[in-house]
Amino acid sequence: MTAIPAPMTEPIITDEEVLRHVTGLVGEAYRRQLWLMFLDADDLALPVLMPIEAYPNRPTYPQLEKIAGAIADMVAELRAASVILTWERPGSGDSTPDERLWAAALGIACEVRELTVRAQLLASREGVRHFDKAEYFAVAA
Repeated sequence: MTAIPAPMTEPIITDEEVLRHVTGLVGEAYRRQLWLMFLDADDLALPVLMPIEAYPNRPTYPQLEKIAGAIADMVAELRAASVILTWERPGSGDSTPDERLWAAALGIACEVRELTVRAQLLASREGVRHFDKAEYFAVAA
């Protein structure tokens, strides 16, 4: 886990505010990892970031369960109301089939655990953007 340097004092309510928050923390991508960020019941960012670097290119059931379990544990420990998932990796801003598969699978795994995913984003060399359900479910289906 990584502590956020300055506490966030304003709620993160809109999609634009989510994008601004994640951009301020992750910025331009330079390595492949998944960032977990947490919000409380008042939509305030909790002062914890959790990067996950070691996950396979394509989701496997054991690894998916391990990551979803870690998210559930962090949500419980922090008493978080929701999580923001940010997929960081160098390269273009276009998602890959494997990224779409990961986003869909992890989103479903969180839903099964009754965890609220506030948003999924993709951080690339082109910056941070929303990674919407329509994009990853259309291809994963």
